[in-house]
Amino acid sequence: MCECEREALRAEEEAIKRRNKQMQLDKIRRASLLTGKYENASFETTDLHSEPFIKIYTRCQRYCQVASEVLERGIGIYLFGTKGTGKSHLTACMANQLMNDYYTVLYTNFSEISKSIRATYNRTATETEQDLIRRLANIDFLFIDDFGTEKVTKGDEDLWLQDKIYDIINLRYNKKKPVIFTANYSLRELIEDRGLMDKTVDRINEMTEIMKLEGESYRQIIKRNRESLF
Repeated sequence: MCECEREALRAEEEAIKRRNKQMQLDKIRRASLLTGKYENASFETTDLHSEPFIKIYTRCQRYCQVASEVLERGIGIYLFGTKGTGKSHLTACMANQLMNDYYTVLYTNFSEISKSIRATYNRTATETEQDLIRRLANIDFLFIDDFGTEKVTKGDEDLWLQDKIYDIINLRYNKKKPVIFTANYSLRELIEDRGLMDKTVDRINEMTEIMKLEGESYRQIIKRNRESLF
């Protein structure tokens, strides 16, 4: 084989590798459920508008840079603060970056998870509850948005969702799989105001780095900087 033929073969092999990687990335993205306004969120296009925001932005970006280490150790993030400060945007940036690096990602919330679990009870369902829980347990990085908004108690009794939340978090805790949360509530408020079980919050406290995002509403900043079309 002459040099030009070897070069053509190498180019063809590289093209095949790139196509296979793109197919893998497309498959990961389809499974992530990260769509709509956050589908193209990235660190590069984020508006760095304040020191508190930049501090959390830097830590989220650094988390993705050491993804293999935090995945091996099962370390997640609990990012909380007042609504509108950019928590969901930052975690969407993280999810997209991790998918670009070929980690499996699911970006969802417990409202959607509860719907999916209930759907498995249908006679025509192709997936059992155990199958769904196993899938949630094995994803590399599970993102739970707006945690704490779910209704988990009624009167003095726990609702069905209370145990499901604990089961999923505890399973990932035991498997050392990271969970990244966004919430409007501190861990104490999850117990005192939102009614989550102590043991659930204890698991979250142990398996995550707690980060608070304060400052001006990120949504208002984006709106203010948006070009007027009319």
